[in-house]
Amino acid sequence: MEQQKIIDEINYFKAQSITDLLYQQNLISFVEYDKLTELNRQTFSPLFADLFPKTLEKSSV
Repeated sequence: MEQQKIIDEINYFKAQSITDLLYQQNLISFVEYDKLTELNRQTFSPLFADLFPKTLEKSSV
């Protein structure tokens, strides 16, 4: 795996972790969460992005 792909994977993981945290803390809505997730995938092109579902199902706890 080339170095840029590894960097993209790490950056995607960081960005998605922040997105998850914002949603868990009720700082963003599910619609915003879904849009950010899609933007993270487009921006960082994670290795298995094609395997991820288009929308995510997150239930409020």
